[in-house]
Amino acid sequence: MKNSKYNRIAALVVALFTIFAFTSNTFAEDNNPNNNKVECKLSVQVNSFYDKDMIETQLKDHEGVLDTYIDLDEKLAYITYDKTITNSEKVCRVIKDLGFEAKVIEEKDKDFGKK
Repeated sequence: MKNSKYNRIAALVVALFTIFAFTSNTFAEDNNPNNNKVECKLSVQVNSFYDKDMIETQLKDHEGVLDTYIDLDEKLAYITYDKTITNSEKVCRVIKDLGFEAKVIEEKDKDFGKK
């Protein structure tokens, strides 16, 4: 009997913790003033996996870049960055400093229209 009572209490604690963690994370993400993500698509003249990995590594190390992926077949780079720290021109400069051409094709502000 005691074991069953403790199991129910433990399950309740786990459920409450899970609900609290989920709602606080969602609330923090929606109301975070630092949620200034911009998604950027660049044309990048890269031909090898070595160059792709080198550019991705340099971009990930660039302050403000949150995520990066280069599609070698399409020669497109998909970059997510914090617009309060960097911008698409600086991201292109990182790529150009490595010896590759880079040109902004599209930019989408993730917070555009949110209040």
